[in-house]
Amino acid sequence: MNKKYVVFKDDDAGVATPRLKKWIDIVLKNDGKAAIGLIGKYMKNQELIEYLNSLDKDKIEIFCHGYYHNHFPYLYKKLTKSKETPKTEFNKNFEKHDSSLKQYREDESKYLASSTVSFGPQGNIWNQDVIDALVQNDFKMMFSWEKIKGDIFTIPLSFNYKQNSLEDFIEEYKDHKDDEIVTLQFHHAKLTEEQFDFLSDVIDFLKNKEKRVFVTPSELLKLVSK
Repeated sequence: MNKKYVVFKDDDAGVATPRLKKWIDIVLKNDGKAAIGLIGKYMKNQELIEYLNSLDKDKIEIFCHGYYHNHFPYLYKKLTKSKETPKTEFNKNFEKHDSSLKQYREDESKYLASSTVSFGPQGNIWNQDVIDALVQNDFKMMFSWEKIKGDIFTIPLSFNYKQNSLEDFIEEYKDHKDDEIVTLQFHHAKLTEEQFDFLSDVIDFLKNKEKRVFVTPSELLKLVSK
C-alpha cells in the first residue's frame, strides 16, 4: 500500500436506529465509507435489517459486533467500582466465543444480504481464544487497539470520535498523521448534536486536506492481500 487510508467504524447497530441512520446519511452525503458493527440479536428486527440490506455494501459494510452485547458487566463494574476487566462476551473461553459467532453466522445467513468478513468485540475486550473462534467461523479481520497474533488481520484502532470541534479533532489526529491506516471509532448513540454537525468537516479534512482514501474492511483486506 502506498496511499493513506481511513476507516470509519461505528459500533452498536441495533441501538438508537434513527441516530444510526443520521450518521450514515452524513457519511454518504460526503462521499465517505464506513463499517457498521451489528449486534447479532437485532437481526430479527425486520425494519433495521431491511434498511441495512438496502445500503450499498461497497460504501457501508456490516461487521460482526458480537451476538448478545450484554451491558450488565459494565453496570456491575460501575456499581461495585471494581478495577477488574468485566467478563464480556469475548473474554471467556473458546466454546462460548465459538457459540456466539456460530449464532451470528446462522442468523446472518437468514437475514443479511451478504456475509461479514470483519469483527469488533464489545468494548474492544477480548482474549486469545477469540482468534481461534474467528478463524473457525471464517472471519478474516478484527478491529483492535493492539496487534493480533494469529491468522486474523488487525484493523488498527486509532482514536475515538469524541472531540467537540474540528480544531480539537485535528489536534488529536496529529499523533496519527503519518499512520498508513487511521481508524476512527464512533458510537452513534452517544454523539452530541455538535459532533454530528462538524462530522462533514472532518470527512472533508481527511479526504481533501490529508488526501486519505476511505475504505471498507473488505477493500482493506484486498489491499493488504496484494
